[in-house]
Amino acid sequence: MSEILDPIPTEEEAQVFETAAEVEETAELVSSTIENVLEATASEVEETVRKTYANREEILDRLNQIVASVDDKAKAEINYLKMLYYKMREQETNAELQKVLDGEVDAAQYQAKPDDLEARLKELLQIQKDARAKMVKEREDTWAANLSLKEEILAQMEALAQDASDVNQHYNEYIALQKKFKEVGDVDPKNVNDLWKKYNLANEHFYDMLKINKELRDYDFKKNLEKKTALCEEAERLADMGDVLAAFRRLQELHDEWKALGPVAPDVRESIWERFRAASTVVNKRHQDHFDQLKEAEKKNEEGKNALIARMEAIDLKALTSAKEWDSATQQVLDIQKEWRAFGFASKKVNTKLFERYRELCDAFFAAKAEFYKDMKDVQKANLARKIEICEKAEALKDSTEWRTTTDKLVNLQKEWKTIGAVPHKDSNAVWKRFSSACDAFFAAKDKAVGGERAVENENLAKKQEIIARLEGLKEKVEELEPKDIRDIMAEWNAIGHVPFKEKDKLFARYQEVLDFFYDKLDMKGTKARINNFRQRVKKAVAEGGDAISSERQKLRRDYERLSSELATYENNLGFLTLSSKHGSSLLAQMERKRDELKERLAEVVAKIKTLDEEK
Repeated sequence: MSEILDPIPTEEEAQVFETAAEVEETAELVSSTIENVLEATASEVEETVRKTYANREEILDRLNQIVASVDDKAKAEINYLKMLYYKMREQETNAELQKVLDGEVDAAQYQAKPDDLEARLKELLQIQKDARAKMVKEREDTWAANLSLKEEILAQMEALAQDASDVNQHYNEYIALQKKFKEVGDVDPKNVNDLWKKYNLANEHFYDMLKINKELRDYDFKKNLEKKTALCEEAERLADMGDVLAAFRRLQELHDEWKALGPVAPDVRESIWERFRAASTVVNKRHQDHFDQLKEAEKKNEEGKNALIARMEAIDLKALTSAKEWDSATQQVLDIQKEWRAFGFASKKVNTKLFERYRELCDAFFAAKAEFYKDMKDVQKANLARKIEICEKAEALKDSTEWRTTTDKLVNLQKEWKTIGAVPHKDSNAVWKRFSSACDAFFAAKDKAVGGERAVENENLAKKQEIIARLEGLKEKVEELEPKDIRDIMAEWNAIGHVPFKEKDKLFARYQEVLDFFYDKLDMKGTKARINNFRQRVKKAVAEGGDAISSERQKLRRDYERLSSELATYENNLGFLTLSSKHGSSLLAQMERKRDELKERLAEVVAKIKTLDEEK
């Protein structure tokens, strides 16, 4: 209720002042905004303390400047400085570890440096903690004293409201009490609503008792309406204000001004209040939407960080057994770290835990990587010794003129070379150059010595290529051919001599591929005929009865298991066989043919078993 000045109304001109609606609107304003005020304050503090510091000493200097401050803004900045201090400390530690990983510092002699500034940090934080505790205690004491004084003033106001025997005296005294009530400082927020209710109720009782004259009340109503209309207009303009938080803070100030104003005429009391409340609702909605968006962004950041942690956890450190695999995994981790830095904060309750888990995984990865490279140095030294030994063997063979046997020996040395792992990087090129030089010297001498043989081999190559072309051309006439036609061509092929060694395997693969076509179409292996004969025998056995079918099925089942085992062995051996990149391997071609034969035999057994099942 605003202060009312002279002239003093007469008792006859006073009318009843209805204030029930004023009490309701005040209570609703207080209860509807207190939660939003707290949330807005927290967000504002957090958004105003972000600064950049060059080192931890600057952070401690800034802490020393503000450590005695006890307001919420200082507290938020102190918390930020504390987080930034430990983040810088972590970066320094990581930089030291990186030197170890880069080989600048011997890992065996590495020892983390102690944090010689942390004691000072904790000392300053304790000063802040003590100051805050003292401030809170003093504030609570002040709130309690103010509450007691306000309740005493309200008791005096209520007493005056019950006795209107001396209007002038009571009126001036009552106005003085109103002013005194408003001048008293803050109280605990939980008591504000109740105090304002009692204050407005006392006002209602007092003005009802005094029956202030209508002219004065109308004037007071008019002034209050003008002021409340101005508050409504400003509240409505806040809906277009760009800064949502600033608009919300200004709305709270308008609410405080509204509460301090007196009533308006009863016929406009509800409409003016509805106008102000509607404008407040728009601002509150924008404010709530702002925080909902922040929470949604925090949720997405949390989900994104959890996904990155899951990707880190999915990296199997035990499965990384080579430098190439470690380099690939390291790139994955670096990509994850880059993505992590792109995310903003998650919610306060999980952000620290997420970061601790993420940092723990990163530390574990790089520690394991350092250990791997430490062990790998010894392995690489052993590999270098083995490769030097192979170089010595190759150098002993490079002047040999036993072309065939020496070629096989050098090819075997090349195979053995490929089975040996990496050597120290500084020795890699030199040892390879030494080995390849010895091999190249021998093969150059061999090429020079056997040049005449090469001409014959090239002629044989052309003949065999012509046979393959003829077979390709016969595919379209396969229905007119007999198996003997193909076998004659095969005899012609076999009569041709050797071809260049490097072309042998590729040429034979083409030849075998085209032969497979005719073998299938003309049943040159007799597979289809054997299956048909088998089917006839099965039908005959079924007609005669007995256990012949069951016995035959068991026999085929044993054949299936035996052939499957042999096939698995061949495929496993093929997987481990290393070819010479320059000359190929006849052994590999032989094993592949054996594997294909086993597959054909296995397919025939399966077909026979299927035939038995169909005749049951």
